Amino acid sequence: MTESSGTRDPWQPPRWPASAEAVEAFREWLADPSQPLYALDLDLRGADLSGGPFVESWFSRANLADTVLRGIELWAAHCEGARFIRADLTEADLVRAQVQGASFVRAKLAGANLTKADATDARFTEADLSGANLTDATFRRCDFSRADLSGSVVALTSFWDAVLVDATVVGMRGTVLGPAEVLPGVKLDGTELEQWFGARGAAVSVLRTESV
Repeated sequence: MTESSGTRDPWQPPRWPASAEAVEAFREWLADPSQPLYALDLDLRGADLSGGPFVESWFSRANLADTVLRGIELWAAHCEGARFIRADLTEADLVRAQVQGASFVRAKLAGANLTKADATDARFTEADLSGANLTDATFRRCDFSRADLSGSVVALTSFWDAVLVDATVVGMRGTVLGPAEVLPGVKLDGTELEQWFGARGAAVSVLRTESV
């Protein structure tokens, strides 16, 4: 057991951000990584932070476009308004993460765990969420246009006013809350939304709000 993390060998970024300000913030945090990292508003582009232990850390409004974040730990992290455009978050831990208003456009989230995450108003356009765990997550008003949700798991997952236009949902299974927009300007809920999922190879039940 190490003193720095309590559970693992000391972690170092496989590749540092290009920004000198961001590098300084990481070096200060690495002196005592038992505390949350404060990376609010920082430009983290160019970094590989794979496997980083950022539990309850702060990335609000940070620019993480094109970063490599495979297996990163963002449990209960604050990522409101962050830019994850084209980022590789394969198998990332986003349990209870606060990602309201964040952009995951064309990001890789295959196998990621977003259990109980709050992603209200976030954008997942053309993102890869195949095999992701979306249990009890909130995706209110999120845009999943042309996203890949194949094989994902949902349970009490809120897609209230989410956009699922041209999304791939084959193999998706569990329960969701609607309504959701399935064609431009067309929202479905209840049995109709269940039928929409079923026609596209998903085994998803749509819950009534009063039954939750």
